[in-house]
Amino acid sequence: MASSPTTPTPIKVPPVPKSAKVGKKAKAHAPAPKKYAVSIFPANPLPDKFIAAVRDVESIIKEPVWLIIQDAPPRHGVPAPYENIDDSILNAFISSRASLPKKPAHIIIDSPGGQAKAAFQMANLFRSHCGGFNVYVYEWAKSAATLFTLGASNIYLTQFAELGPLDVQVFDPEREDTCSALDEVQALERLNAFALQALDAGVIFLKTRSGKSVGTLLPPMLHFVSEMLRPLFEKLDTVHYTQMSRLLKIGEAYAIRLLEPKYGKPRAEEIARLLVNEYPEHGFYIDRNEATRIGLKMAVPNAGLEAALENLKEVVHGMNHPVIVGQLEEV
Repeated sequence: MASSPTTPTPIKVPPVPKSAKVGKKAKAHAPAPKKYAVSIFPANPLPDKFIAAVRDVESIIKEPVWLIIQDAPPRHGVPAPYENIDDSILNAFISSRASLPKKPAHIIIDSPGGQAKAAFQMANLFRSHCGGFNVYVYEWAKSAATLFTLGASNIYLTQFAELGPLDVQVFDPEREDTCSALDEVQALERLNAFALQALDAGVIFLKTRSGKSVGTLLPPMLHFVSEMLRPLFEKLDTVHYTQMSRLLKIGEAYAIRLLEPKYGKPRAEEIARLLVNEYPEHGFYIDRNEATRIGLKMAVPNAGLEAALENLKEVVHGMNHPVIVGQLEEV
């Protein structure tokens, strides 16, 4: 008996999606946007707005830039890594020297300062490895950051950006605050100046009143002035005064060495002396006009660069005190 043929099971074909139909092109997925961090710190991706602001500066100077942005609020005690110019940032740049260009580097710096020795070594690193460097200051480069900029081939300050004096800051444990080494050094200088003025005024006054000779009046006036100022001079700690004076000399000596190749030794010594001794407080505002007045050669940014640096400043201000060190790199 012949078996009846088996009815074949129909094959179910899934419906063709619209994007795959003949004559229709499938929609391509948009590539994920690139994210960027910096080569030293931090490792996390940075905001797109910040990246765009840095790229704007790079497009104008037509070179990549290195960033030393230390916008962290001031703190006492030991700062976190990279918040100041110190050995941590120096060693980071030494470790990254293979990435440094073999031509003058371009560095955007925004820093309250730090250690004079580290600033001096960083400037020499960029000079020796890159053949020089240019700095761009959109807000401030104070204290040791000023010292670092003195080694630059060109210093670009925006209209309201500032450098600062080179008087060394020392932490006073009794007052739990920093003070300038210049305070103590200038105190002695001012006492000395006051003593001479008091002696001169006293002799002239008594000579006018008494008609006696200067030779007669000078000995008693010397005794009077010395006794008047003795309590103040006795309060000075000679050893501490010498330490403060030496600290100021260290900063001045570093400044002379950075300035000398560009300005010659006599002019370098004069500029360094003014930066250490000329200004009454550590936070004194030294804009590009004041810097020019004391003999520094300043490079004025053109309108486009000025606007790009000002925009970068505003972006950084909106980032909640960032610390950003290194060169942009994709992550």
